[in-house]
Amino acid sequence: MLLWGTITYAWCAPAPHATTATGASHTHHLVAGVATNDANARRIRQQLDAARTAHENLLAREQQQAHDLEERRKVQQAAREQARMDAEKAASLSAAMVDASARLQHTEQQAADLDSRIADLHTEQATLRQQLDREVARLSPLLPLAERLSLYPADTLLAVPLPADRAVTGLLVVHGMMADIARQTRAIHDRRTRLLQLDSELAQQQQQMRLVVSARESQRDTVNRAARAALEAQQRSNAAAASATQAVEEAARRASSVQDAIARIEETEQQAEKNLEQAARAAERAHNMQEATAARRQAHEMAAGAGPGITPATSSSAGAPVAGTVLTAWGQSTETGPATGVTYAPPSRATVRAPCTGRIDFAGPFRTYGQMMILDCGKHYRFVLAGLGDIAVTAGQQVSHGAAVGQMPQWNGGGSRPTLFVQLRQGGNTVNPAPYL
Repeated sequence: MLLWGTITYAWCAPAPHATTATGASHTHHLVAGVATNDANARRIRQQLDAARTAHENLLAREQQQAHDLEERRKVQQAAREQARMDAEKAASLSAAMVDASARLQHTEQQAADLDSRIADLHTEQATLRQQLDREVARLSPLLPLAERLSLYPADTLLAVPLPADRAVTGLLVVHGMMADIARQTRAIHDRRTRLLQLDSELAQQQQQMRLVVSARESQRDTVNRAARAALEAQQRSNAAAASATQAVEEAARRASSVQDAIARIEETEQQAEKNLEQAARAAERAHNMQEATAARRQAHEMAAGAGPGITPATSSSAGAPVAGTVLTAWGQSTETGPATGVTYAPPSRATVRAPCTGRIDFAGPFRTYGQMMILDCGKHYRFVLAGLGDIAVTAGQQVSHGAAVGQMPQWNGGGSRPTLFVQLRQGGNTVNPAPYL
């Protein structure tokens, strides 16, 4: 206002004529200065507005990032919780399978025993028929003479004149021959009677076999559905929250032998424990106590082991991991030296059950072992099962002692018979598994 007042005053009271040019020039400079000041002011206001807008945008971005981070943490926490629930569901389903799996294995063993009994009956039948054929062949030439003697004894004996002593001898021979014919006849009768008994027993066994097979297939379907449900729950758990089990499984896949696989698994778990401890410390420094607690709990669970360890088998134990017979016992001499495990000869498609409570470290094809799984029982004990046809579990899954974990391959009696190799290891050493099966 003062400036404009000055300009107005100068205009109202002009200087003398000699100074008019100088006054005009001064007025021009004053107007130019005012314009410059206005431009600077506008620019400063624009810069202030831009800075204020940038600051507000920065605050908005920070708030959005904080919101996004919180949302991610919520999603992550929800995923972990879902993973925990799915893992617990898988373990619960595995525990619920134990009784059904035990009944199925009993039925499979019953079917295998019946099959063996039926095979024995067929063998006995074939042997009896061969013996019967031989007896009939031996007896056939004597039958015409026996018939003639029974019809015309005197004429037969007098047909050829003989001295008295020779006639007596002939009578004795005929008497002995008749006794032998009678014995052979009784033997033939007994064998035919036994064949009829075998036919009846075989029919009964085959009828029972049909009932057992029907029960076996029904039980197998029930167990397989439960196993699939447990597997799907564990797969959801693995997808929802990645864990050290993936690293453990990958380490096992890279191994060159079972012993190397066990060593790599233990090394990977030890490294995972260290990583979890470091993560817990980092979370504590960031004052994120929830993350720290979760990491320490996971590290503690890993250090404590996946199961309770192993105990000697008792009458109430789940029993052998598969129906069938033992083909090779622990320590038995083989082409490659003493056996380092127990080899079973199971029936076709027999169900394989977990030999301990624990967590699956590895499940899948491995080198020349075919389909194989490594089951961590806790306290550094691990069972290795190799030779399966189908595996019903996945790495990281918690299973109960006696629950179904897979099936043996189909076998119709031809070619090489599938076998299940069961090995028990404590760290890097093999242990006789027989007392625990």
